[in-house]
Amino acid sequence: MSWQIRHVTHESPEQERQGVLRFWSGDYAWATQSRLEAPWGDETYGFAGAFAGDRCVGTTSYTISRRGQGILSQVFTDEAFRGQGIGAATVREAVETFRRRGARAVYLAAWREWVREIYRKVGFVRVGTMGERHAFKLTLSPSGEDENLFRAGQRTTFRPMAAGDQADLSALFNVRHPGVVKHYDLGCFLGSHFEGEFVTLRRQVDREGFRAMTLDGEETILGFGTVVPSSRRHEGHTGILDLLIHPLYANLWPDMLDALERDCGLERLTVCAADSEAEKIRAFERAGYREVERLERQVKIGMDYHDLTVYEKKI
Repeated sequence: MSWQIRHVTHESPEQERQGVLRFWSGDYAWATQSRLEAPWGDETYGFAGAFAGDRCVGTTSYTISRRGQGILSQVFTDEAFRGQGIGAATVREAVETFRRRGARAVYLAAWREWVREIYRKVGFVRVGTMGERHAFKLTLSPSGEDENLFRAGQRTTFRPMAAGDQADLSALFNVRHPGVVKHYDLGCFLGSHFEGEFVTLRRQVDREGFRAMTLDGEETILGFGTVVPSSRRHEGHTGILDLLIHPLYANLWPDMLDALERDCGLERLTVCAADSEAEKIRAFERAGYREVERLERQVKIGMDYHDLTVYEKKI
C-alpha cells in the first residue's frame, strides 16, 4: 500500500486533524485536540503524518518552545500498515522539522527497545532511565548542550507555569542532577521525561490551592515547583509540594518555596525527599518542614531502591 507524509497543524483541514486524533485517548486525546485547535501559548505543535489517500495511518508529533526546546512524541502506526517503515519515516520527518525550525535540543521517552533503536539511528542518546522508561535527548546545536542551557549567571525570575512551557520543563527534568525525587505526586523521578506529567498539571490549573511556579532563566527553565491539593477526603486543605531547582541555582530554594507557599489557601503541606538529596532536605528544614514519616524502599530506579522521608509544615 502506498502512503505519503503530510504535516498536520491547527491550520490543516478538519479531516486531516481528525485523522491524527483517532489514535489517541484520555489525556492525550484532550491535549492533542486542544493543540490542534490552537497551539498552547507560544509553542509550535504539529504532526508528521503518514496518509494513504485521505486516511491517516501513522504519526509523530513535534513540539517546539519559543526558545528552541523540542519534544518528539505520539509515534504510532495503524496496525494494518505496520512493517512498512512508517514509524521511522515520520520520526525522520519530525527530526528534519526540528532542524528547519531551529530547535536547539529535542527530548522524548521510550518504553520499547525496537522504537529506541529508531531514535538512536537519528541521533538521540539516552539521558536517564526510570525502569523501562528511558529518556532520550537529541542535541541539534551547541546552544542545546546542557552546559549552555543551564549555565551559571543567568538573569532569573519567578513566574507561574505557562501553557507553552512543556519542552523547556522537559529540558530541566532530563538534565543530569544529583537528586532522586523530581515530582513525587506525579511519580516522576530521576531519569524521567515530563510530557504526560505536564498534561496532567495543565488539567489541574483551576483547582483551588493548586500552584505551579517556574524559575525562568535566559536560556530555559531552571527550576519548577508545584503545590497539588490532595484529592483524599480525609486530607482536606492538604497539599503535596514538589520542587526541583538546578544545582547551580540552589541558593534560590528559599525564594522558590516562599513563592509556592504564599497565599496557597491550604493549611498543611507535605514534601518527600530521598536521603541523597541533602540540599533539598536542608532547604525544607530551614523553611520549617519537619520529618513525619519514613518510606522504606519506596522508589526503584533500575536495580536500585531509594528510601524517602516525608516532611510536613503547617501553613
